[in-house]
Amino acid sequence: MSALTESAEGLTRRAREALGTLAAQFLLGIGANLVGTPEENPGAAGVVAGILLGLHALVGIGLVVVAVRVWLATRRAGIAHRAGLWALIVILLTFVAGVVTMFTDSGWASFLMSVGFVAAAALYVAVGARALTQQRSAVAS
Repeated sequence: MSALTESAEGLTRRAREALGTLAAQFLLGIGANLVGTPEENPGAAGVVAGILLGLHALVGIGLVVVAVRVWLATRRAGIAHRAGLWALIVILLTFVAGVVTMFTDSGWASFLMSVGFVAAAALYVAVGARALTQQRSAVAS
């Protein structure tokens, strides 16, 4: 297996990792939104709300780590490095919007998180598609 094929394969894996993490983040965010804040829920429901919110925040930190890993993989492979960089920027801005949402309960900041999710997912699909195309062309030659 050539170095290009290995790099493209690793990048494909990283793009899938990013999409899976985004999906988990989306579901946790929707769950936290449905349940409400710990302050809004008495007793066990407040504990569940706190757990969902905490997991949502932890996965958000994980998304930043994954975004850096994807960006580094795009640079290493020489494939879709602009899309990887833009995905990292979008994830960082979306993370900031999440922090603003937690402290201000702003609906607009929450909306920006949704926009960031869609933009990042599209960018990671583009990165994965470019890596797969490169991988297939390297195998065919």
